[in-house]
Amino acid sequence: MSSKVITLVIVIAAALAYFALEPSGNDTSVAKTYSLPWQIEVHDDGTSTVFGISLERTTVNELLLLNGEDHELAIISDSQDQSGLEIYFSHFSIGPLQGKLIARVDADQQQLEAMQASASVASYTSSGSRKFLLNEADLNIIQDWTIESLSYLPSASLDEDVVLERFGTPSERLSREEGIEHFLYPDKGLDIALNAEGKELLQYVAPRNFEKLRAPLQATIQP
Repeated sequence: MSSKVITLVIVIAAALAYFALEPSGNDTSVAKTYSLPWQIEVHDDGTSTVFGISLERTTVNELLLLNGEDHELAIISDSQDQSGLEIYFSHFSIGPLQGKLIARVDADQQQLEAMQASASVASYTSSGSRKFLLNEADLNIIQDWTIESLSYLPSASLDEDVVLERFGTPSERLSREEGIEHFLYPDKGLDIALNAEGKELLQYVAPRNFEKLRAPLQATIQP
């Protein structure tokens, strides 16, 4: 086996094992450096901080300064014409962990519709949603808008044992027909979706607004 292949195997193994092997307890050295997915700081006002991003506090400008230039910022409009302003990081690294991160900006629908109408570029995504790239004037306008929520897709696969070990016992578990189970942590503002057929998804909101995350699940949950 070549040295390059051996190195690749080692890197992949380290990433997959990290969720299970990173020590628990009061050691904060890793948290200060990486702010890992399970290291969520909840504030007295009901907001929270994860990955160094304070939900409902960190601005677009601050987020881009924190995570560099490797991102795509666009308005995404679904088939029901519901729009969201999102910042997508296709290569999001936290220590040895790799994944993708989507930061959703707190924005009014009317504001987004106006920006869509004056977008510099409009196209379709692979899922059929429409994507609008903002013009320069609107890009300047949104710099002080705050980050409302985060969606993290880890490259390493998670399972139930890892979730319970790293995040603790959820207050509620909800199952969906397509083989997705949601582990809900209202006190942390976190929903972990384990998918038997696909990738896992971690969604973060300020704990005080957790119902915004939970409510849409109810119509699709098995009785």
